[in-house]
Amino acid sequence: MDLLRGNVAEDAELGQLTQRERQILELISAGKTNREIGAELYLAEKTVKNYVSNLLAKLGMARRSEAAAHAARLEERRAQRSSRGL
Repeated sequence: MDLLRGNVAEDAELGQLTQRERQILELISAGKTNREIGAELYLAEKTVKNYVSNLLAKLGMARRSEAAAHAARLEERRAQRSSRGL
């Protein structure tokens, strides 16, 4: 999740996301619903829905599950690199 938090600038698509969008993507990856994300971030559910729509558009994806899978793959790559000492 370090990649999503902005600690590693590796994926060009993620570079388009705002810090809040990255934060929401991280929570989507954790399996949270819009309502749960809103409660955790003190946002209205509709606001979260707008953020999700924007980040999906920026990533060129149609579904939140695609974005969560993409984030998981990026995290896996980052973990492999760090285990190799890169």
